Amino acid sequence: MDKLIEYQIPYKGLSIGKHEYYFHAKDKFFADMQVETIEGGDLKISLELDRQSRLMQADMKIIGTLKLVCDRCLDEFDFKIDIDHSQIYKYGNAPEKHNDDIKYLGEGSYKLDVSELIMENVLLQIPIRKIHPDDANGNSTCKAEQLHLIENYGKRELSDPRWEALKSIKFDD
Repeated sequence: MDKLIEYQIPYKGLSIGKHEYYFHAKDKFFADMQVETIEGGDLKISLELDRQSRLMQADMKIIGTLKLVCDRCLDEFDFKIDIDHSQIYKYGNAPEKHNDDIKYLGEGSYKLDVSELIMENVLLQIPIRKIHPDDANGNSTCKAEQLHLIENYGKRELSDPRWEALKSIKFDD
């Protein structure tokens, strides 16, 4: 049985016009999608599907928070997201030259899986370097003891007697 069945919309029987759908993605959604960069989250998704005779347009709004792991202190923090996205779906098989803005629904398909569309948009919002946001005064909100360990690690001196012997070698130019 499909774990993400609640994010599938059967579109074959839909009448022409606008249809609204609401989804709530929590920690289980991210675990089922097997995304390692996101520890969990709480997202509210509203989707307006405008079905026309030859295509469908999906206008999606995603609001919520993600649980990410800070790259600096390795502590979890909440990352707020607010996404507006539109996607066009055309009926039929994809031509050889196709546009990335348009997704094609095959001849035999009868349902639209929006879980992938949700994940694509969420992953695009995550910064490359995930760190705690600064507070109102511009100070880091990372764990203080972890920052102290990092600072002290950078100050330590490494001395290896094998390298000291090599430093005494004089080269003639």
